[in-house]
Amino acid sequence: MKLSPSELLVLQTIQQSGGISRKTVADKTGLSQASITKISKMLLEQRFIVEGNRIGSGQGRKEVLLYPNPDKFYFLGIDIGGYRVRLALADYNLEISHEHEYLMTEFDEREDVLQELMMRIDAFLNESGRTHIDAIGIGVTGIVDSGRSRILNIPNCNGWDNLNIVHEMERRYRCPVYLEESGRAMACGEKILGKARDIEDFIVVHIAFGVVAGVFINGQPLRGFNNVAGLLGHITVDDKTYRCLCGNYGCLETTVTYPMLEEEYRNKQGDGPRMLDAYGMNNKNALDVCITAGKSIGVVLSNVINLFNPAMVFVGGPVFDHFPLIFEEVKRTILLRANRFATVGMKLAKSSFHDRQGIMGALALAGSRCLTEEIERLEVRGS
Repeated sequence: MKLSPSELLVLQTIQQSGGISRKTVADKTGLSQASITKISKMLLEQRFIVEGNRIGSGQGRKEVLLYPNPDKFYFLGIDIGGYRVRLALADYNLEISHEHEYLMTEFDEREDVLQELMMRIDAFLNESGRTHIDAIGIGVTGIVDSGRSRILNIPNCNGWDNLNIVHEMERRYRCPVYLEESGRAMACGEKILGKARDIEDFIVVHIAFGVVAGVFINGQPLRGFNNVAGLLGHITVDDKTYRCLCGNYGCLETTVTYPMLEEEYRNKQGDGPRMLDAYGMNNKNALDVCITAGKSIGVVLSNVINLFNPAMVFVGGPVFDHFPLIFEEVKRTILLRANRFATVGMKLAKSSFHDRQGIMGALALAGSRCLTEEIERLEVRGS
């Protein structure tokens, strides 16, 4: 059935709430209590939503919380990084029921990587027992065209250039497909599912085998003229060091990613345990590498903070998870170098989903955009 703009707005508000009362829905949407009562009754009858716990204290009437019905819709998330591809199937509450991952090297030498990817998705869906999905969200650690329909490039990965992935997947799976650069997808996940639900201006930074970042300004993702805003990993920190895959020298990505930290540690240490083990033993060379990396990240983020004045900066990924000293050095450097007025009230925190930020962002993209686009279509039709 088709929903009206008001019904879609109520459904979207419930979807993004994690449990919400009718009174709060009315406050957030601006609709009357009578309208919310009528709309919620219809959504319950059509199984879009379910009732949960009652809240409140004292002798007064307790309010019932409304939740999305988890079995109403199913979404597929695809996180395509420079190191691996992750697939996850989730219900309407974006709770993952099935997931799998592949190394990017498994797609090397394939004549058609898109067909190979879809063959693996078919096998994944068959294994999960799910024959139909309602939307697909894709996050890509690379360059996405401004129309968000093609993957233009994934650095250091052959066969992924100029892939018309949205059209091909929509034709095969007969559902909406939403494509986004990984940093923006991660920021979308933080906004919809994580700690940034009530924050309009924030930055998400994820560092693993690459550096990705997403910037939200006034509640909207920053894209830029060519859809490449947020290339934090390609800000120069030292032009006298390594050459980056982008062609420049000294990009942040050449100094702070997981492989580069290990390489820098090897240059200092020579033989011995790997850096993660050495860090656990307070090895001086491992600690020095972390301090240098944290300072580099902090310098870059200080410039971004001065430019965009976010309320929060969320950081995540294996580099921060495995080496807490890097996080502490980033915080120290930001306080030392960023403009003091830009950091008043600003908070630096770990992102909500750590190493799973990418796949949760892809699922959030699927779960939110299908409703949002339907609302936008109805508004345009009615104007």
